[in-house]
Amino acid sequence: MIVNGLMARNFFRVFLMLLVWCGILTTLNILLMFRGEQGVKEYLTWYHNHSKFTKHDSYLVLNYQHHTTETDITKRSWKDGYHFPKDLCDAESLNETKMDAVFKNSIMPLFSKQLAYCRVYKGGSTFWKRLLAYLQRNIKLSPFRIKPQDEQSKYRVSCAKHSLNGTYNILTETRSFMFTRNPYSRILSAYIDKLYSPNPYFWKTLGVIIMKTVGKNPSCGSAVTFRDLVEYIIQTPIEKLDDHFIPIHSICRPCQVNYHYIGKMENFLNDTVNIFAKFQINSSPYITQNFSDEYKYDAIYDTVQAFIAFRHESKKCMNPYTGLQRIWRKLQYRGIISENKSIPLNKKESQHILLSKLLTIISTTHQISKKDNLSVQRRKLFIQAYNTIPLTLMYKLQNVYHNDFKLFGYDPFPKSLFGNRSNIMTDVFLV
Repeated sequence: MIVNGLMARNFFRVFLMLLVWCGILTTLNILLMFRGEQGVKEYLTWYHNHSKFTKHDSYLVLNYQHHTTETDITKRSWKDGYHFPKDLCDAESLNETKMDAVFKNSIMPLFSKQLAYCRVYKGGSTFWKRLLAYLQRNIKLSPFRIKPQDEQSKYRVSCAKHSLNGTYNILTETRSFMFTRNPYSRILSAYIDKLYSPNPYFWKTLGVIIMKTVGKNPSCGSAVTFRDLVEYIIQTPIEKLDDHFIPIHSICRPCQVNYHYIGKMENFLNDTVNIFAKFQINSSPYITQNFSDEYKYDAIYDTVQAFIAFRHESKKCMNPYTGLQRIWRKLQYRGIISENKSIPLNKKESQHILLSKLLTIISTTHQISKKDNLSVQRRKLFIQAYNTIPLTLMYKLQNVYHNDFKLFGYDPFPKSLFGNRSNIMTDVFLV
């Protein structure tokens, strides 16, 4: 009787396991219909080759379809900005003290205009800090007149010294706004700007932390790869991430704050004009007809000025010509110069080239590059960058930002990044 009982229980366990695996396989079959076969097959193969199938990782696989089908992706432009779906807000368990400080430091009130802006790094914050500075001083000029290195000319007031309740009250009593950005775009932009381009400050701080996190020699943070950054984001608790990589909903807290306007970087100019109209501020002195060109030339100036300013300090990690190659590549990724254009300088010339001459060279190259389809190039290079990241890491990366994808209407599993991938590309940032 005991033997028969044991056999029955063992049979029951086997039967339950078969049911579970049938469910998993069924779900994965559904995934194959919704996304590129190759991506899901690669992920499934990875799990078959690893003995530990954790609850957390299986959750990522089984929720692939759920996130994909429920995400509301829209390209429409609303006059009142993005319609934030508060009904999708979930409670989070984070280090509240640390995140309270991030939140308060990100809220920038302009009491003279009854405005409050939530600053998000790599979300148009440089432009808005300049614009708020001009609004504060009632200067009616294009914010691009303020150069990126002129930190003292930017608006720097925040709620950092206010209490948490005081900050919430300020947001209630002012006309508040914020901007979002697709997490994948924001991450890559921060990598290129702060870690790939010559930036000794970030190399010595964030770069070293990343190298230690991924188990590499942290002698110089300039060696951080894009994959290193992704692994750092995945392995680091949100409250310990550098501010450039903290999810936007955790920075601005739209689930707790009723922002009057939520704009998107993907619709930056229109949303900026709409904010002025909604808050009854004349936009004409600040938003000119040449906004797009001003934006690009500002990016060129910022890139070149930083290269020249950091050239001596950067020598401790790389030679100036390598730094020049990196900023050239950066401008190609930003769709400012064509990838068909080579640097018209040699190693010796890069050692002592003046700011004015390098600005002329790059500005001229930009003008010539306009005949190429730079938007297509930018998209292609974006995809290539993420195709260097294995799908196993891509799934975990999207899980870090799953609330940003869900709450701000971005696709967590774009086919261009997850589907039809056969082999991992070599590092496209190697110089």
